[in-house]
Amino acid sequence: MLKKRRSRRVCYDWPSEIRKGHIKQFYNSTDWDILREQVLERDKHVCQFFIGKWNDGKHFPNEIKIIEAVYVHHIKPIKEYPELALDINNCVALSFLAHEIIEDRYLLFNHKHNKKETLIDEKW
Repeated sequence: MLKKRRSRRVCYDWPSEIRKGHIKQFYNSTDWDILREQVLERDKHVCQFFIGKWNDGKHFPNEIKIIEAVYVHHIKPIKEYPELALDINNCVALSFLAHEIIEDRYLLFNHKHNKKETLIDEKW
């Protein structure tokens, strides 16, 4: 699924823009859209974490399975390595769940969504 691109494309020096803190602007850019599509195509829209082809050295999948990739993750963070922001070799296609695991948000996400809420507090 290709994203419809903007008709006018503005060129930026992304490493210097990222150093200034314009990370959200980078992720909303056409340059990122193009790179993201290239990475997803290269990885055939399959999560590389859950098929066992990529891990960050800390997190590993519990089982090997094929899951659709919807996120593109920077292997080396762009805050620390802004010069690698548009390097296709610094990116990997991940599923939502894999991205949450890699970013250490899985436990927080899992706790929020598996928490059973009591409808009425019984006081006997």
